[in-house]
Amino acid sequence: YQRRVHGPFPYLHSSATRDKFFKWNLTRCQAAQFRFNVPFIRMHAKEFLTDFFNDPNVQGCIMMLDRNGNGLHHNGKVTNIKFTELNCTAVSMEMFDKLTTRGIIRKEDGCISKCMDRYLADGITVADELRDVFMCGEESENADLFSEEEKREFLYHLMWRLVSGGALCQWEDHFNVYSDTCRDIYKELVGVQKNPHTQSIETVSVVYQIHTFDANVPLFSRDSRNHNFCYLAINPKTHEVSYLYSGLVSLF
Repeated sequence: YQRRVHGPFPYLHSSATRDKFFKWNLTRCQAAQFRFNVPFIRMHAKEFLTDFFNDPNVQGCIMMLDRNGNGLHHNGKVTNIKFTELNCTAVSMEMFDKLTTRGIIRKEDGCISKCMDRYLADGITVADELRDVFMCGEESENADLFSEEEKREFLYHLMWRLVSGGALCQWEDHFNVYSDTCRDIYKELVGVQKNPHTQSIETVSVVYQIHTFDANVPLFSRDSRNHNFCYLAINPKTHEVSYLYSGLVSLF
């Protein structure tokens, strides 16, 4: 694996995005892209992912966050990787239109509807209906808004991570700030092509969510459904793999 150093994510690494990530407490989020010269075979995904995290070039570039937010390289062997293949079929933001239909986003001005403060187990405050949908899981009054298939979409996951932010997230009042950022990051991470038969645009990337692995440095230092994430988006056409990672940093 060889890291692409120059220009893989112009939007994700732009000053405008850095400002948003500072506000959302996502400044420790890591994004990198690597080229690979080994075959990607979907049915052998576990071997591919294990080889990725064991590659010396990868290990020299990525870091795991400890409880205090310090970045730690792991230089030992990675085994017993646990992962899920996500859906990666979305080519528009249409799946989020139902947020307006349900009244979570106000149609007249795009503002996010407020709710009574809820306090999650990890000390995080939920003060609006959008964060409630994405962060409260089955406890949300709108838990049925998205189907299980939609919740497996990588685009849904990206929106979830932006809305959740970090432990000290300063959330937005207008949905378009999240949706514009989500759309543009998605476009940088996911490869597309035009179907020669239908002339429609379709995705080519295969995306995996990495949950945990055994190594001398853990993937995540503490449990957090909303704030721990690690994704690999593999483009078999260009032989590139994009890496996106962040972990919860303790408030105390």
